[in-house]
Amino acid sequence: MIALSSVMTQLQRAQMLQQQGRVGEAWALLATLRSAINGNGQALRLYALVAHSVGRIDEAAEALEQIITLEREPPEIVGALADMLSSAGRHEEALRNWDRLVAQHPKVADAHLNRAVTAANAGRHDLAVEAAAAGLQHFPGHARLIATKAMALKNIGRIEEAVSLFEIAVAADPERALTRHNQAVTLRAACRYDEACEAYAEAERLGMHGAQFHANWAAAALEAGCVEEATDLYKKALAEDPAHKESRKALTRLEIEYRGGGDAFAHYEAEVRARGFAAEPYLDWIDALMRNNRPVEAAEVASEALSRHPDQPTLRTIAPYLKGMTGKPGPWLDALEEEAVRRPGDTHLADSIQMLSIRAGRWDRAEELLRQQLARDPDNQLVWAKLSIVWRMLDDPREHWLCDYDRLVMVTEVPSPDGLLDPAQYARIMATALDPLHQTRHAPGDQTLRGGTQSSGDLFARLDPKIQGFRKAILLAAGDMVAALPADPAHPFLRRTSDRLGFSGSWSVRLQSGGHHVSHVHSEGWMSSAYYARLPETTEQAPNPHEGWIQFGVPPDNFGMDLEPRLIIEPKPGRLVLFPSYMWHGTIPFQSGDRLTAAFDYLPL
Repeated sequence: MIALSSVMTQLQRAQMLQQQGRVGEAWALLATLRSAINGNGQALRLYALVAHSVGRIDEAAEALEQIITLEREPPEIVGALADMLSSAGRHEEALRNWDRLVAQHPKVADAHLNRAVTAANAGRHDLAVEAAAAGLQHFPGHARLIATKAMALKNIGRIEEAVSLFEIAVAADPERALTRHNQAVTLRAACRYDEACEAYAEAERLGMHGAQFHANWAAAALEAGCVEEATDLYKKALAEDPAHKESRKALTRLEIEYRGGGDAFAHYEAEVRARGFAAEPYLDWIDALMRNNRPVEAAEVASEALSRHPDQPTLRTIAPYLKGMTGKPGPWLDALEEEAVRRPGDTHLADSIQMLSIRAGRWDRAEELLRQQLARDPDNQLVWAKLSIVWRMLDDPREHWLCDYDRLVMVTEVPSPDGLLDPAQYARIMATALDPLHQTRHAPGDQTLRGGTQSSGDLFARLDPKIQGFRKAILLAAGDMVAALPADPAHPFLRRTSDRLGFSGSWSVRLQSGGHHVSHVHSEGWMSSAYYARLPETTEQAPNPHEGWIQFGVPPDNFGMDLEPRLIIEPKPGRLVLFPSYMWHGTIPFQSGDRLTAAFDYLPL
């Protein structure tokens, strides 16, 4: 047992070290005293403070709990414990302490505020609304409680209520930058883009800055049709953080969709030069070119990068891979196989060998690697898609088990959700809602459409009642089709069926004369779709009677094979075609006219 005089001496020494910022040394002293200070509230306070400073959250929390027991829950200690746990990301534990503090001290405004903020940080936005509302009963004009409730309302989808409440929050505290910023985010969610930009500008005046802030503002400006302003804001974001990849990608997309793409990658090249031709900016440039379907340019940049960084592993993989994908694959595949001997376990390298094996027609090797990848990631839609082609080339019956086109490609019609309009009538209504969403001038470089435009953002995030009614209508239509599917626990699609569906993506595409979709799959979905709102008029002179039809089972051009479709489906206004997301699909080009569609990736809930 340590003598009391020795304990007091060491506590004084630890306090002095803590005050001098030498917290590591203070902790080394205090850690040996824990049992000796068990009943001393002041000593436990010092112990908790130092433990927190050195990242020993469990020890600090235990000491604070001891104080709470000893001193009958002093509010400042309960609050300190809750605040520390919240800062450590332990939001549920923090919430229990804020609940305790609010119950005992309902007249403490910060307790209500922190309880609401912690609930929001925990993702419990319904509780955040309730917590802020409870605080507002005691403090009806509290600006931060009003703003916190408004943001929580936005996060549970009650956008219009949130917009109205933010007006009250801003009036209560017009000089708070975060309130203005969150108002801007909410106005953007409400598709009130001009007002969102005004709120972003006001937030900046009040001190908001940073790459992500300016990137979000740029996105709102672009949706407001202010292309030059968006360009300047993305460049401002990159000036603040040259490594801000979201802004680089957005600038590329903006240049392609609004200006034709002539300078779409110039900022990547500039960054390579600015950073002394380092490997990382080269990799970002190569990735951008690949995502935007520029494989030949990507191969040239990769070769240049490899010449400067011959030992960089990713470049040693990607440079031969791109050569093989844009030329004869055999020699480059052999080079990567040799590289794999030196780098066993490199999954990126194995995936590159897998793709070149398909392109080179080495089906057994491709299947071996695909099955290895599937063992790591059993719901990977792209792996299943590649297997469907490999099994087809091996004449393996598992292709038909996996794809089963006659059963798993489902065709239905979509009437209005109230049942008053038939599918064709409803399609005309939806065309009027989708048309205004197409503001760009060129197809995005990183998507599959050719000769058309795609709407920006998430279609179903829009509050237009027609869009929200449409969401309900296509959920109903899809739910009926999924309910009729058999259960099969071994099948990658059928084992995931559910009576509750959500979305991982939703958008609209407008194709013009000569437009089509190249063959592709949807890696982020479970079930994908095509809904036809408007179709070009067909003529008897069309060289292909199936132009504009959706086809299944044809791999993309970079696979290097010419296969006939397994199935083609005729589009009709109001028709919804559903299919597994791993199924290769594309559109047969049409000669003239205008075609408006919407598409969604469903996920089981």
